[in-house]
Amino acid sequence: MEIRKLPIPRPTFHFTPQSNWMNDPNGLVFDRGLWHLYFQYNPEGPDWGNMSWGHASSTDLQNWTEHPVALPYRQGEQIYSGSVVATQTNGDSLLTAYYTSAFENGRQAQSRATSSDGGFTWEQDPQNPVLDRGTNAFRDPKVIRYTDDHGDFRWIMLAVEAEDRQVLFYHSTDLRSWTHQSTFGPLGDDRVVWECPDLVPLPVDDDPNNIKWVLFISKNPVGEDADPDGSSMSYIIGDFDGTAFTTETTELLRLDHGRDFYAGVTFDNAPGNAAIMIAWMSNWRYAGAFPSAPWRGSMSLPRQLSLRTSAGVARLVQEPPEFIRTSLAESQPVPRLDTAQPLSFAVSGHSLIDLRWDPASTGTLRLKLQGDADAQVSIEHSPTSGALHLTRQGRDTQAVHADFPSTSTVPLDGTAPVRLLLSLDGPLLEVFVNDGESTVSNLVVLGSGTVTAMITTDEPGQVAVAMINIPALDCARQD
Repeated sequence: MEIRKLPIPRPTFHFTPQSNWMNDPNGLVFDRGLWHLYFQYNPEGPDWGNMSWGHASSTDLQNWTEHPVALPYRQGEQIYSGSVVATQTNGDSLLTAYYTSAFENGRQAQSRATSSDGGFTWEQDPQNPVLDRGTNAFRDPKVIRYTDDHGDFRWIMLAVEAEDRQVLFYHSTDLRSWTHQSTFGPLGDDRVVWECPDLVPLPVDDDPNNIKWVLFISKNPVGEDADPDGSSMSYIIGDFDGTAFTTETTELLRLDHGRDFYAGVTFDNAPGNAAIMIAWMSNWRYAGAFPSAPWRGSMSLPRQLSLRTSAGVARLVQEPPEFIRTSLAESQPVPRLDTAQPLSFAVSGHSLIDLRWDPASTGTLRLKLQGDADAQVSIEHSPTSGALHLTRQGRDTQAVHADFPSTSTVPLDGTAPVRLLLSLDGPLLEVFVNDGESTVSNLVVLGSGTVTAMITTDEPGQVAVAMINIPALDCARQD
């Protein structure tokens, strides 16, 4: 197949660095009116390497300012993923970062740094690494807050032994010394490594007296027969008593049904204790082949997490951020589709599309997105199977990587009304199904111009359609 340069437009309402490689979000924290996003970053080129912490901040989770590298790699030591927490002492704010020091001899251990100027400059602990098991896959520390039923407070650190598929729990009262408390895992597929854990308490159905803890794990296939679907995120619901995480099930649930949502973690110190997650929108299977330039790597929309009872079981819900909901409220309705003839309309490619229909009256519904590239995205929902399928295909899709063409499937109730919110931002497509009960996140290659959306149904039922184009924003301006 002849490979041609693909037109990949820069996202306008997702964070993307001005240039070079980016992967996992790190150190998400809200402090003094700013949302801080640190991230795995190569300051020297468009491929993975020289891992450092890049830095961006925002006042609204929509407009981002990119800052100089916060924690640069050093000779013999790369700075891998980690987290940041905000504390107050005598009225002074202090940010404390924990990150993985990846040494050139293969050893991985946890190191500490602090910032007293709001996260713009950092002082590394002279005793680093401060937590060291002497192993080669001990990484990704996530520090969270925990208060027990007696009001006693302590810090909890989660980290993984990635190859053993284990999450290790430590506790501390001073953010300096850590004591191992328990280990969770292994379970599930043994052909993956576990990475980037997080643990979040969430009320079920907004009931403050019914709190469940959700453990998040990112899984990356390894080995000669690694799954070509590549990396993904999972979650499991249970309880946490400050020492150990326990669950009644051993099933890890898929967090996002798409191919490009990985290493997601939540913000520390978010207003109202909101659980807000950002993830890397790519897949280790083909991240190095995605042909964007001069940048390579984007973050997802921030998602607000909650638990909602469905069919008698608590399930994770992921809702888009407030600015998306506000924009959608200002969207323009498209005339309802009430015949079996196709409905077509154009969007800028940095757009929101909201669809609502009842499959009992429409039968199978199909939505096709087509830009100026030789690539298409099709979404199909069949009331017979109940499944929603999202497929990316076409010559330019195939040109990205052999494993890039794909079909993602979301199981749904085939008889119930359906709502889809599509967020399309250049190469980033996120689909929120039924108000966030399921999500599908995929990179796409539709080109750099206008995108045409075409809707067809098997029966002449009604489909409510609304759309809005998001004005271009300088989402990665540099200070």
